[in-house]
Amino acid sequence: MELDKIAKAAELAAKNGLEVRLGGGLDYNNIFPFLKIDEISEFVIGHAIAAQALMVGMAKAVEDMVTIVKWS
Repeated sequence: MELDKIAKAAELAAKNGLEVRLGGGLDYNNIFPFLKIDEISEFVIGHAIAAQALMVGMAKAVEDMVTIVKWS
């Protein structure tokens, strides 16, 4: 499974002193499995937030993503 490959790569990178950041195509629906990978230190989700902000406003879009990341 691709998620397992990403988790193993993140673990190896972290063991070698690298910070692991994940981005590119992440959104409000597909971020959940990646939040369980402890070695990922940052998620690049700006595009998803900006797109959602067109529908609900920037403050609400950010608030919703913070809630997802914080409580998952």
